[in-house]
Amino acid sequence: MQRRSGISLATVSIVLLLSHAATAQEAPPPQKPKETTPPNAQEAPPPPKAPEGSIIITLNSTEVAPAGTLGIIFTHRFSSPVQGSDFHSLFSFDSGADIGIGLQYVPISNLEVAVLRNKSLEDYEFSAKYRLPTVAEGIVTAALRGGADYRGQSNLSDHVSWFGQAIVGVTLFSRVRFSAMPTYVSDTAGQITGILVPAEHDVFNVPLAFSAAITPSFNVHGEYVPRHLNPGAGWIVSVEKTLLRHRFAFTAGNLRPTTVDQYISYDFQGFSKENIYLGFNIVRLWKVN
Repeated sequence: MQRRSGISLATVSIVLLLSHAATAQEAPPPQKPKETTPPNAQEAPPPPKAPEGSIIITLNSTEVAPAGTLGIIFTHRFSSPVQGSDFHSLFSFDSGADIGIGLQYVPISNLEVAVLRNKSLEDYEFSAKYRLPTVAEGIVTAALRGGADYRGQSNLSDHVSWFGQAIVGVTLFSRVRFSAMPTYVSDTAGQITGILVPAEHDVFNVPLAFSAAITPSFNVHGEYVPRHLNPGAGWIVSVEKTLLRHRFAFTAGNLRPTTVDQYISYDFQGFSKENIYLGFNIVRLWKVN
């Protein structure tokens, strides 16, 4: 009897141990408690999209493309005003034009180097623009720009001038921006309809600009350059269509030059300041590295 009881007790002990091991294997592993998001917490909204590219119409904005971006720009300003044109001249589209061709490159973040050649006066503009750290996120932006203009036309007395600009933009309602560009130019020059405008020295002026996004891909822009010697002011407006790395703008206004030495003191000699000239801008960007 004692032997049977010992065998039975050992058997029961082994069965209990095996049952406990099987139960431990079948039990699910403990799970970490899920992180809960506070009910009032929200993801940060993406930064607002600027309504401008690096160039608004003629003036530079505070914007700089991402590092490694190469851009090409074509500016076209017809030389005959809309006033006096008709169907036979295709409402000034048949006239000649002041054409600008430029390149922009961003070697490092926030720094753009550029060259623009304008037909008028055979003017070459070399510049560098640096976008400053954001002053107020999504509201105030700023940039510094400087460079030189070389006028290759042979009958000029002054061929080289230097300029510096401080550009400040204030964005309202995410898609509207007002900009001011205090500008200094050592020497100016301009030519309208064959009449050479006398050069001025040590000129300071403050061009203004307005931009607004009407839809995600349509923008409107306006620029105003005050006159400080002769009556009248330079102005130009545009309607712009944007695509991926591409911008096309149709322009209208009395402001035709596209280089700083010419537009900063654009005097209306040889024509009326009420004349309106049509034109367009084409900008294409490539990510090269």
